[in-house]
Amino acid sequence: MNFDLPGEDDPRRLEVRKWLEANPNPSYRDLYEQGYTAPHWPRPWGIEADPELQYIIDDEIERTGMMLPSFMFTTSIAMVAKLLLTYGTEWQREHFLPGALSGEHFWAMLASEPSGGSDLAALRTVATRDGDDYLLKGMKIWNGGADAAQIGVVLARTDVNAPKHAGISLFLVPMDTPGITVTPIKDMMGENIFEPRMSDFNEVVFDNARIPASHRVGEEGQGWMLGTLILHNERAHLARPSVAFGLGPTARELLAGLDEIGALEDPVMADRLANLFVEGEVLRVLALQVLSEQINRKPPGQAANLQKMLYAAHGQEITKLAKEAQGPSGLVANVQPFPSQVVKEEVRRNWFRRVEDWDYACWYSLGATIGGGSQQIVRNTVAERMLGLPRDVDPTARRPFNEVLREARS
Repeated sequence: MNFDLPGEDDPRRLEVRKWLEANPNPSYRDLYEQGYTAPHWPRPWGIEADPELQYIIDDEIERTGMMLPSFMFTTSIAMVAKLLLTYGTEWQREHFLPGALSGEHFWAMLASEPSGGSDLAALRTVATRDGDDYLLKGMKIWNGGADAAQIGVVLARTDVNAPKHAGISLFLVPMDTPGITVTPIKDMMGENIFEPRMSDFNEVVFDNARIPASHRVGEEGQGWMLGTLILHNERAHLARPSVAFGLGPTARELLAGLDEIGALEDPVMADRLANLFVEGEVLRVLALQVLSEQINRKPPGQAANLQKMLYAAHGQEITKLAKEAQGPSGLVANVQPFPSQVVKEEVRRNWFRRVEDWDYACWYSLGATIGGGSQQIVRNTVAERMLGLPRDVDPTARRPFNEVLREARS
């Protein structure tokens, strides 16, 4: 089966290329108005592209050397905004989607809480109905880009008397709302991975922030289901056959590099590479499968969890093998493993593309173990939902959440 893109003379490719030549250096707004930021979406937001056309558009934009929309921008679309196509109101689509698809608005996911750990359903942020509004009170943490976002996607508890999974709702919250305080958290690197203008981690406090009820997505109590879809969309969007989060070198580039320096003469090295190459192709096919499902308006399902489980370790093994092939010089900064893949300094300084640098990719890949859901949680989900193994026993799952919270506090 051939998964390569259509040829150079494909009429669809020529049409996209013609538009890009007539519109050099287009803005995100230009791309959005042409339907190129989310081409597989229905009109008027996209152009209802099939998988081949979607890849043609991405390929042609990349060919021009132009940056595709930023990590936080594309993630907010893939993770959250598409929910509005199915679960949003017409007002919400008209109000929120143009800013998201044109890159004029960043969206930040506000889910994790200090007291919840990996049990997201144990969140304590409360949204209390007050007439036509809700009052948000609580705290979120580890929120990437929250300090620069215009919209926060907030999971909050609207019914404390319901079991913990049943009493959660989803809100789209303007981050300039009075009563919201955002505090950036510096990591050990002292820098921002995603973009210089936003922090990778933040603490967000809601002190009775007043949010219109029209900003609630779906019905009350649908938040857990919608949050699960967001996580699946995130994992499907980021789980590509590369080092981490769809960024950096792939097993194909590792193959070319190891062949270049003669490392494949070592049978052990060649065998390890073969395993990684097969994994990479499996991930590539899984990504195409999930994309096809999304284009046909089907949720990613458990294939997204399988992708996430595979790609985190896959990316780490790619950089590990590259560094081992270097020998002792692999411990020295800025000594690249493969002569033909040396990254230019201007690329290293680019916040989005510097993961192409093998040194940066090596340490950056470790974050994939936690980002988008820890490996332990994802493996547990695959075991239960795909393999049919017995589910973990949670004695708090069916009890009213206020009772569980009262016991925890006592």
